[in-house]
Amino acid sequence: MDSSALDKIQCFYFSPTGSTRRIISKIAENVGLKVAPQIDVTLPDQRKSFTGRVEGDLLLVGSPVYVGSIPMPFLDSLQKLYGEGKWAVPVAVYGNRSPDTAVEELTKILRSRGFKILAAASFIAQHSFATSEHHWAIGRPDGNDLKVAAEFGKAIREKLKYGPAEISMPSLILERFSNTMVEALPKGYHRKLLDRPKTLWRVSVSDKTECTKCMNCADSCPVAAIDADTLDIDVGECILCVACVRACPVGVMKLVYSDSPSALEWFANLDKIFAVRKEPKTFL
Repeated sequence: MDSSALDKIQCFYFSPTGSTRRIISKIAENVGLKVAPQIDVTLPDQRKSFTGRVEGDLLLVGSPVYVGSIPMPFLDSLQKLYGEGKWAVPVAVYGNRSPDTAVEELTKILRSRGFKILAAASFIAQHSFATSEHHWAIGRPDGNDLKVAAEFGKAIREKLKYGPAEISMPSLILERFSNTMVEALPKGYHRKLLDRPKTLWRVSVSDKTECTKCMNCADSCPVAAIDADTLDIDVGECILCVACVRACPVGVMKLVYSDSPSALEWFANLDKIFAVRKEPKTFL
């Protein structure tokens, strides 16, 4: 598909707390193509009904980064996609620590589904585990981040004017997995990534008597891990996205930190890492 045939751009994303959606929406607004309806596969019913077909000639694919990788629920939707020679732009959104290999993971999966990669980027958003005590990218994406997103969209527009060309990405995954392709990562790899965070953080219910039965927590959970009647949380299914914590209007759902000595040491190290502001990075 040449640039003259590009008519519509479309956003495809997994975004439990809305940051990824905001960033790729801002990019899409500035590319200069017609904007097709977004494809949001954050919730279970949305993923179940997704057929893999996309309307856009250029697909912006947005994923948050969980423990350095793509969230498990998003993988199935990504591997349903039909690229059919269309162009795609993978965008990884991370919490100011590191995007690790998420951009390349997205790139490899999209290519395996028949897309050509026009550009790519990593952006920063408030870390899921940020609190008033641990200011880990609180308030991001901020005005500067969204300005960079708009400029990235305009840069894509300029690239399309002169004829689209595929980009290459650094082979971080090849270094880590000894030439193992993303499609064949070790079984259970993405679930195993969550094992360590679950020893450091967990979502807990502070006082069930204060619950207003609004059901925001259960309705916002991307893996249906919350029983709306009892507020019981399936810890095995929970991916620690904290969508429920953000959605609770009365603060019943809370992120609880471990107070073990090893955890406190880990948090202190993270505070040092997060104190250095990271900036978006684009590949064109």
